[in-house]
Amino acid sequence: MFLKIVVYIYMLSLIFLLPYCYICYFFVYGATKYNARKVNKIKRYPVVTIQLPIYNEKLVFTRLLKSTTDINWPKSKLEILVLDDSSDDTNDLIDSEVYFYRSKGYEIRVIRKRIRKGFKAGALQNALTYSQGEYLVVFDADSIPSSNFLLNTIPFLEESPKLGYIQTRLGHINRNFNKITEMISIALDCHFMIEQPARDSLSLVTTFNGSAGVLRKQAILDIGGWSSETLTEDMELSYRMRINGWGSMYLRDVVVQSEVPLTLSDFKKQQARWSCGCAQTAKKLLKIILVSKNFSLLQKIESTLHMTKYFTSLGIFLSFLSLALMAILGYNPQSIVYSVLGLFSTLGAIGVSIMYFSAVKFQGLKLKEKMPYLGFLSVIGVGFSAHYSISVLKGLLIHKHKFVNTPKYNVNNSSNPSSLKTHNSIKSFPYVESTSVMICLAGIYSAYLNNIYIAISSLFIFLISYLFVIYYTFKK
Repeated sequence: MFLKIVVYIYMLSLIFLLPYCYICYFFVYGATKYNARKVNKIKRYPVVTIQLPIYNEKLVFTRLLKSTTDINWPKSKLEILVLDDSSDDTNDLIDSEVYFYRSKGYEIRVIRKRIRKGFKAGALQNALTYSQGEYLVVFDADSIPSSNFLLNTIPFLEESPKLGYIQTRLGHINRNFNKITEMISIALDCHFMIEQPARDSLSLVTTFNGSAGVLRKQAILDIGGWSSETLTEDMELSYRMRINGWGSMYLRDVVVQSEVPLTLSDFKKQQARWSCGCAQTAKKLLKIILVSKNFSLLQKIESTLHMTKYFTSLGIFLSFLSLALMAILGYNPQSIVYSVLGLFSTLGAIGVSIMYFSAVKFQGLKLKEKMPYLGFLSVIGVGFSAHYSISVLKGLLIHKHKFVNTPKYNVNNSSNPSSLKTHNSIKSFPYVESTSVMICLAGIYSAYLNNIYIAISSLFIFLISYLFVIYYTFKK
């Protein structure tokens, strides 16, 4: 009976993963249909408030403020609010920089709260009271907007009164900093070059990504403001806007440079926060979306897959555990692997690969040069499954979570990796991955004893993936 349960779990995990794999083909198709919009000349200059949420990000603040004040917009129509929740000497730098730009005629001031309640969402909600603009622009601390950012976005909001927000593409100023940043850049390109353009071209919900976006203040007020109930306040806000009938737009060709995490540990923590937040958002809004009249059937299906996309980690991890247990119990999964289910699973995995290949090709990058990083990325996707599974379960079962910021270092492609001191913490020890390695080894050894060679190859992939994560967790 126990063996039957394990086999069923393995099969169900493969079935569960299928829609998340096959939607990749759909995204690639949609991305090919995306047409860049031509921006019209601005007819009037509305008041715009740029909000800069900061938390102990001293290294990048000067760069952020310099690029923000270089934006081409009348000073009399531009308000800059620094939402400072810092608990270190970043406060002193902010005060000095703000004083400097105020002396040059910019309407800029600092907003501070006594208690850092609600993290980033709390800072943005608090800033609503002080924001005078019709439109609110949010830039994270590592953002580097171009001078024409507002000229390339505001006209679309002016022309469409029901457009709630516009999201632009995030570029990666430190893509070539090291192997990890190159790999992470490709992972994020998949979202900004494939998923978001596909959603836009196919009239699905393009979500706000927390930075490099312009939001209509009235739309935010209409839904009751920002919520700190989830760790992905940007996704949660996006779907609440659509529930209330507000539209969204994605501009692939308006690019705001930013930093990607420099280490695998930082990336894992960032993704863990997102996986937890997505699960929280699904728990909060999924039922409402499924009965909403402002969502078509296709939008409901895609939104469901979007909010639960990190649930795939549970599917991958359960398939690993059940496969290892089958090997230990002496069961040969050959009949499953060579079945129709096995065939569809293989085709689904190919779809995932095609989406990442397309993210490279659509940018004019050389696929041959990026192949090693695509290989690293596939390994990481498997290797993070255990850690993300825990984050998803936390999002579903635990109400309160701490918002962990991703460190920013003010680096670019020309920076020297060897001269940089990154943050390290004993909390980063890969306990889950280490345990998974032990299970892998037990499964491989059992499969060898029982002549289940088809299981050895699959478990070996999991073993390499978890070891890869462990290695790069400790690598300086």
